[in-house]
This record gives sequence, C-alpha cells and structure tokens, in this order.
Amino acid sequence: MIIYEVNCLVDNSVADEFRAWLKPHVEAVLATEGFVSAEVLNLIDDERLTARPYSIGISTRYRVSGQSALDHYLAHSAPALRQDGIDTFGDQFTAYRRILSDV
Repeated sequence: MIIYEVNCLVDNSVADEFRAWLKPHVEAVLATEGFVSAEVLNLIDDERLTARPYSIGISTRYRVSGQSALDHYLAHSAPALRQDGIDTFGDQFTAYRRILSDV
C-alpha cells in the first residue's frame, strides 16, 4: 500500500468553490482501479503556505494498492483530472504531490 498525496494552496477568494469542486474530484480519483480510500485534511503549517499567505492549504491523501495502480492513474486519468482543476481555477491555486510508502 502506498499513499499518493496532493497538496493544494488555494487563494482565499475561491476557497469555498475549490472545496465544493474537490469533493467530486476525489470521487473521480477513487473510481480509478487500485485507489482504496482518501482523506482530505487542512494544511496547518507548510513552508509553501507561508510563502503564499493569502491562501488556504488542503491536503488529500489517497491510499493506493500499489505502484502499478498509481502509475496507471498518472498515465491515463491524472492529466484530464488535473486539467479540469486548471480550467476551473487557473492560477488561483497551486498543487504539489508526494508519494509515500511504509517503512
């Protein structure tokens, strides 16, 4: 099991709209084979958030069955899902991603 983490820094002016958009977005990701669960968390302290003080931070952590499932998602589903966020919010948010595994 691995964790695929997507961290978003969202301008305060669109924070409510972003949260509303995020719910069906997470559901779409979870519909991908190999994605097991997700949790959405507020970023409280993050260096990147400090550098963008007019923003809120949201971290979504997906549990994925393995690297091959994540690779398939990244190659086939992620580009369109990411583009939807860009089309909807433009430069009013930034995202960075991490992949984590058990030690």
